[in-house]
Amino acid sequence: MRFFTKLFLCTVFVLTAALAAAEYFTVSASLDNAVEHQVESGLQQHQLVKYAIQSGILNASRTGSVDESALTDIAGQTADAMSVDLSLARNGEGALYSNLADGLPAAAGTDGGIGYQITERAVGSGVRSDWLVMTSTFQQSGYTLELTTARNVSAVFTEAEQLRQRCQWIFLGATLAGALLILLFSWLLTRPIKRLERSSRAFAGGDYSARLPVRSRDEIGDLTRSYNQMADTIEDKINALELAVRQREDFVANFAHELKTPMTSIIGYADTLYQKQLTPAQVHEAAGYIVNEGMRLESLSFKLMELITLDRQDFLLEELELSQLLKDAYETAFPAALKRGVKLTWSAGAGWARVEYDLFKTLLLNLLDNAFKSGGDAVGLNGAAEGAYYAVRITDNGRGIPADQLQRITEAFYMVDKSRSRREHGAGLGLALAAKIAAIHGTRLEYDTEEGRGTTVTLRLALCGEEEDEP
Repeated sequence: MRFFTKLFLCTVFVLTAALAAAEYFTVSASLDNAVEHQVESGLQQHQLVKYAIQSGILNASRTGSVDESALTDIAGQTADAMSVDLSLARNGEGALYSNLADGLPAAAGTDGGIGYQITERAVGSGVRSDWLVMTSTFQQSGYTLELTTARNVSAVFTEAEQLRQRCQWIFLGATLAGALLILLFSWLLTRPIKRLERSSRAFAGGDYSARLPVRSRDEIGDLTRSYNQMADTIEDKINALELAVRQREDFVANFAHELKTPMTSIIGYADTLYQKQLTPAQVHEAAGYIVNEGMRLESLSFKLMELITLDRQDFLLEELELSQLLKDAYETAFPAALKRGVKLTWSAGAGWARVEYDLFKTLLLNLLDNAFKSGGDAVGLNGAAEGAYYAVRITDNGRGIPADQLQRITEAFYMVDKSRSRREHGAGLGLALAAKIAAIHGTRLEYDTEEGRGTTVTLRLALCGEEEDEP
């Protein structure tokens, strides 16, 4: 059963039960009040009738003896004078006087007390009348007398029945109106849940942009807000997975391309050497191409191995003096700078940090190699303590990196200038490798670049240990 149906039926049931209870208690309370009023009025009337009869008997006894005939006359005169239905009888004997309707039994009376009961009396053809019958016993002038009075209270029950019928119509009307209002409120309350269901179904069907506006501050609003947050998280995860899949596909495609290009050249020149008679100069040239492409394959294989190995993320970091490490990187890279005609300078202040020596040196050499290939004629390697960190900067005055490609330069196989990179045995792995090594050391590469003016790459390591003077 749908939640809308459950909510509607349960609310209508509660409303119906509440209205039925209200009708019952209203009619019952009204009838009880009316009957109680009639009883009080009847008791007062009965008491007045008894006093009148007693007064009549006392007056008669002053003028002579009182016999049954006198009692009958006094009862008749009292009934006529007070317009009341009554019966007067000697206790345990027949009535001396009675103008009561046939079939009305006397109520149980006590000496000094008044007993009463409400009696139904059939009039005929389904018509009934209701009577309040009151009886009391008293002694007067040597007689023990039983007085019974009656009053017709059918109007009370008739009014109660009319009230009950009116309440039934009110009940039906209120139930119908309430059901319509409940139907409206149930629709309004369940509409956000229905929208949430449709949105969830659309999200499950692949529409990851499906969201809902938060229009209330109640539980439904909280649920909608939680759904939107969940959808945002799932969409981010899906986008990340799709990006990872695209990057992996790009990686495989680029890797295949990078292998294919040098292998094609190697096979082509090797086939030329095998099948043709060449001059020594041609042989030297072909061998040079083979060596060049072979070196690129070797460089590519080493860098791929390093890139795969770095996924371990469990390297042991040791406290090392960074100025010595920067000096070692400078000395290692100096011949390559000299060969390219690039002026390489360095400076390093004292500072200790936790690093993996070989990995960090590889990071510096990759950054320096990229700086050498930037097209500039000067590269600087600098390090200095800055507060709680040791900042290492590699600066060049080359061509810079376009702003629209800055976010992708650390992707494996991504190359800003593919033709230049291949000429220089590049495969687009240097910065990807450097970024992974930086992450292992708890830092990241920061790029400050401008096209035509050069690039500065900065990384910051948390200082530890004792700072020493530069040797």
